[in-house]
Amino acid sequence: MKKTMNKEKNFNLGYACIFLCCCATAVSLVFISHMNKTHNTMLSIFMTFSYATLIFNLINFKKIRHIYSLVLQNKKILFRMNIVTLFNWLGTFMALRYLDPATALCLILGILSVTIFLISTPPHKFKSNKHLCFSMLLVLFSMGLVIKQNIALNPGEAHLYNLMHGLAWCALDGVTGAFIGMSSEAMGKAGFSVTQILATRFYLLTLVGGVVFLFMNHGPIVIDWKYYLLSSLLIVFFPLLMYQTAIRELGTLLVSLLEPFSPVLAYILQVVIGDYRFNVIMISLLLLSCLAIVWFVRIEQAIQRKKHFIVAVGN
Repeated sequence: MKKTMNKEKNFNLGYACIFLCCCATAVSLVFISHMNKTHNTMLSIFMTFSYATLIFNLINFKKIRHIYSLVLQNKKILFRMNIVTLFNWLGTFMALRYLDPATALCLILGILSVTIFLISTPPHKFKSNKHLCFSMLLVLFSMGLVIKQNIALNPGEAHLYNLMHGLAWCALDGVTGAFIGMSSEAMGKAGFSVTQILATRFYLLTLVGGVVFLFMNHGPIVIDWKYYLLSSLLIVFFPLLMYQTAIRELGTLLVSLLEPFSPVLAYILQVVIGDYRFNVIMISLLLLSCLAIVWFVRIEQAIQRKKHFIVAVGN
């Protein structure tokens, strides 16, 4: 009975974290989009993730020895996490140079969800996972809606060129994001806490951002320290802390299927700040598809719980 209650509490914590993650993710992508227009992209990457690494190491200051003991014992997992983190965040920053945040976020999360589903669900199990299959169709439907709206608002060959470039970067971001979720689960099993994962996953990204900036920069270096501290909190600290906790409590697949709420929030945020023209049909369809995804996922979750209960009773 206690185990069931604890599991229920964990799921509630996971759902709360993914809701907060959706809000924070929407804000962070709008922030990155505006930052790309006013600051050097590589300097932004270097400073934002340097701050993030410092913050998470300070949080774990008393356990630094334990962290680096785990690092030495799990070098392959950590290296894989740093590689996918590098391409994932490069994909995010570059995609937002070509696309608005709501479109980019919808494409990234859609590709992420589909990738994780295809990796974690063999084709012969599609029939027994029909609710998740329906969820995938709804994710693709959401992506199509946002792309259609984007093209309608920005007709012309020049924008189509930007859309294709943005889509390519979103694909890189989404696919590597799927492997980040799996690497996070592997690091969790190896003994890393949520904040310890975040303290060790940005080394390569920070290094590459700094080196590329130094090679590309030919003028005086001006660093807005307070601005980059804010960017680190908005882009990394709050969204990823919530995301890593949600993965720990709900699992990668379930989290990726609930995340499509983020584009809706980004869409609303862009309307509020004047970047987007409000469309009642668009926002209604997006909300309906997101609610349908959650409904299907909860049904699938209930089925899995019932199966586990039957197995437990049988044993």
